[in-house]
Formats: sequence, structure tokens, C-alpha cells
Amino acid sequence: MDMSDEDLVTQYLNNAALAKDSSEKLSNFYKIQETLLRKSPNLLPKYLQNVLNFTTDRSADVKKALVGFIEELCKVRESLIPKVMLNLHMLLCDESIPVQKRVIQATITIYRRTLAWLCKAPNITEEMEEAWKQLSAIKLEIANMIDSDNDGIRTSSVKFLECVVLLQTYPDETENKRQNDFSLDDVPLTLKIARRRKLEEEASKLFEVLVKFHGSPHISSANLLACIGVLTNIAKSRAEFMVRIVSAIESLYNNLPPTLTTTQVSSVKKKLKTELCGLVKHPAAYEYINKISPFYWI
Repeated sequence: MDMSDEDLVTQYLNNAALAKDSSEKLSNFYKIQETLLRKSPNLLPKYLQNVLNFTTDRSADVKKALVGFIEELCKVRESLIPKVMLNLHMLLCDESIPVQKRVIQATITIYRRTLAWLCKAPNITEEMEEAWKQLSAIKLEIANMIDSDNDGIRTSSVKFLECVVLLQTYPDETENKRQNDFSLDDVPLTLKIARRRKLEEEASKLFEVLVKFHGSPHISSANLLACIGVLTNIAKSRAEFMVRIVSAIESLYNNLPPTLTTTQVSSVKKKLKTELCGLVKHPAAYEYINKISPFYWI
């Protein structure tokens, strides 16, 4: 006799609990995910807490899979976002570096989805307000992780900050906004828990954190390459930052970190040239053309 999806989920949960190793547990976890997120999402409210209990699992791979589950859940069932925020926060504080990195990467999607969801909501409940507070705390912790001892964490943090700066600022008038793009002008003036002015002020501060990190004398080659890409991306979408970014790149070129090897210096200069060739085509870059042009020959 064919088992119902509900019976299957129960069986997978039991199998995961009794699994002798993490690969067996992981296999059952993915079956649970497939059933709850794709086959029978109607079962999500009933079994969500059982899935979230994997937050305290010993295996880093299982916890990374759980982060992926939470990320997908935020795409398919926005109403359950408040139920997962505490667990997401706990996973960010996990002792495993790969788990922390996976949380930061997932939070790029989760942050965008949650903000858009709150902006569309006809009214804000206490549960939604609490979820936003929790997510705001996560955002600040990730911003502070730009000073992490781990190179990969720093790179992930830089990419997350790019997302926040773009979401919390106004798009250029000349830019053709794509259908799923979200920016500050999508935030209703009536939304009390996330005021436009405060979001914009925060974006400006986080942008300065990026610029400061980009100019750090001890920044690693990998972090620097990521930072150059992020800043030029921001410049292409937000002309208001163009002057600061051109200035930061000019300063970098004149003061390359002394810790870089000859090969790394070559990679950084190549990256600068590639990014600036793209940037120079932007209308807002026209008045800085004399500053940008010398980089063509580096």
C-alpha cells in the first residue's frame, strides 16, 4: 500500500533520528525537504518545528542543509518566515565556519524576501514585527563579520552588505528597473517598522563600512577582489555613490596593500581594469572619465 506524504515525512524524521552517520541523516533530511517544500507544502505548518530541531544537530552538513531549507521556505511560504528567524540567528552563531558562511549567503535571499513581504502586507502583526527585529539583529551581526578572522566569512559579509545597500537606497532615474528588483521606493511611507529614512541612513553607513574595508592596508587578495566587484556593482546601480567609489579605487591603486604578492597585485590590477571598463559606460561616470581613463593602461 502506498504511504501518504504525511506518513513518509514521519518515517524520514524517524530514520534521520536513528541514522548512524551524517550522510544517512542528510539523505533523509533531503527527502523531508522535497516532500514539505515541493510535493506537499500543506504539511509545512505541522512539521516545521520537527525540521527546525535539526538546528542543534552535531553535523555541520546537516545544519547547512537546514539553512538551505529555511532559504527555500522563505521563497515558497512567506507567512512562515517569523517561525524560522530565531533558528536562522542560532545557526549564524554556530561554531562551524561553513555553517556561518551558508547562513550569510542565504540571508541575501531571505532579507530581500522578508522586506518585500512586509512591504506588501496589508497590516503588520506582532509576529511580523518580531521577525523583522530578529532579522535586523542578524543584519548587524553579519555587518560586523566583515572583521572576522576568516577570509571566507569576510567575503560573504561583503556580498551581503552589497545586497543591503542596493535594497535600502533609491534606484537611478535612468535605470530600467527589472520586474523583481526591490529598492527603497518600494517601501510604503506608511510602514512604521521600517522607515525609508532610517533604512537609507543605515545603507549609507554600511556603504562606508565597505569603502573602509576596501581601503584596509591588510585586506587579503580574495577580499579585495570581492570588494572591487561589489563597489563597482553599486556604482553601476546607484550613481549617488559614484564619486566615493571612483575616489576609493583611485586611492587603492595608489596605495595597494603591502601584503599582496606580485601575482596578487597583477590579479587586482586586472580586476580593476575589467570593472572600470564596464563602469566607464555608465552615464554618471562621464564627469569622472579623466580619473578613470589612466586605469585602462594599468
